[in-house]
Amino acid sequence: MDARGIVKMVAVMAVTVLCVPGWSPARAGAPTQVEVLRGGDDDITAALAGAVVQAFGRDGAFVLSSGHRANSLIVVVQGPTAAARAGIHYKLAFPIRYASAQGQTLGFTEVTCQENTLTKCAEQAVAAAGPAAGKLGRH
Repeated sequence: MDARGIVKMVAVMAVTVLCVPGWSPARAGAPTQVEVLRGGDDDITAALAGAVVQAFGRDGAFVLSSGHRANSLIVVVQGPTAAARAGIHYKLAFPIRYASAQGQTLGFTEVTCQENTLTKCAEQAVAAAGPAAGKLGRH
């Protein structure tokens, strides 16, 4: 491949990266520090919070933190607000709040899954964290 071909390939890659939905320049740099808290002390909320911590730990855009460090994204896993029987399991809905370390609310989402598939809810929480992380430092 000649120099012009390399330049074209790099240009195509740059345009592709900029067009990926949910990608923001803020996430292109250092990972966002994230701290996961529980808004309830029941077993299912504790289990989901643990799954959310593991999911953030696997995502390269985030790094786990503690102590409400400045510029950290605080993720609060609330207790389930809805439950519906789905065969032998229950489909649960959990509100998730995203905030800055200073307490500024940056976003909300509600994740849904069955009690035996909490990793599905955890992945939804991580996916929804991107827009909130992009707001850090702007409030």
